[in-house]
Parts: sequence; structure tokens; C-alpha cells
Amino acid sequence: MLAAPPVLLVTMYAAFRHFTATLGFPLGYLAAFFLYWTCWCLALPIAVLGPRRVVALFVTGPPFARLETTTQLLLWWPVAFPFVFAFLPRLADTNARVIVASVLLGAVIGLTEELLWRGVYVTLFADNLWLNSVYPSVAFGVWHLCPLSVLPSRYPGGAAAFAVYSIALGFSYAHSARRTDSIRWCTISHSIHDALGLGASAYAGWLT
Repeated sequence: MLAAPPVLLVTMYAAFRHFTATLGFPLGYLAAFFLYWTCWCLALPIAVLGPRRVVALFVTGPPFARLETTTQLLLWWPVAFPFVFAFLPRLADTNARVIVASVLLGAVIGLTEELLWRGVYVTLFADNLWLNSVYPSVAFGVWHLCPLSVLPSRYPGGAAAFAVYSIALGFSYAHSARRTDSIRWCTISHSIHDALGLGASAYAGWLT
């Protein structure tokens, strides 16, 4: 798992470029994401941790009300930020199909990415802050440069700002996973975050 992030970055960058060039957008873009979700975010964690430990990461952990204030705040800001700066400004121009597709897409991304980037590393390296939080959080942010190489960020600052923002998300979710020995709450926060970002708007032509 220490070697996984650099290998992931190289292979997924190549996959996004190749699939989009050969299959076009958005089919090639979605095909690359499907490879990422199924192989890297699902198959690899299951192979490393085993099915039982994977399931336990999602179902264990204290109720939200019992989380310390810092942990709650680090889970709430990723919900509030896209709601204010992405969802509300674009809501009037977004149809119901895009909203529903964004919710489904957010759930898939939240479940799979939290399993890989938080669940695996917090489990394997529970006593090492650098390996359970810093390393995977930075890699998580840099990974976003792979899809951004095909579909550039629409937000100020471009790809670099998006990667830094994603690193901040990674640190917030890693804190939650460490404090609760679970990825239940960071998965929920991550799923809502991505849904509110209206990620399915990239496929608006298919959904209208």
C-alpha cells in the first residue's frame, strides 16, 4: 500500500488520457473512473483487508452526536462549502436528472474513495500519523490531477487549487477516521460533498 499511490497516479493519468482519446468524452472519462472505482478503490482494499474488515469500517463507530466538536466541524465544512459555492449558485440552471445523477455519483465516489484513501491506511498504519493521514491525504489530492487532465476545473485557481482543496478534504476525513476507527461519517460527508458539487453536470448532455 505504500507503493500504491504513485502507481495509481501514473496508471490513472494514462487511463484518463487514453480512454478519452479513444472513446471520446464523456464515455472515455467514465470508463477511466470505472476502472479507478472497481480496481483501485474496491478490489485492492478488499484484497488487502478482507471483506469482513471492509464491512466493519463502514458499520462501526460512535453516533455522530457523540463525536468531539473538532471532528464534527471537520465533517461539516465539506458539506457547507459546496452547498454555498456550488449547489446554490447553479441550482436554478440544473434539472432534476442532473441532481439525482449527482446524488448517485456522490454516493459511489464517497463509498469507494473513503475505503481506499482513509479505510486502508488508517487500518494498516494506525499508529503512524504520516502514513495514515499525511501520505494518503496528499496522494488523494494529487490523484485529482488525473481526471482534471481531461476535464479542467471550472473553479478559480484551476487544477492546482483543486488539488490543494482535495488535500484539505483528505486531512479532514483522515482525522474523522482516526478518531472513530471507522469511515462511516467521513463517507457520508464525502458523499454529500460530491453530490452538492453537482458532478453529474459534466454529463448534462446525456441526462437531458
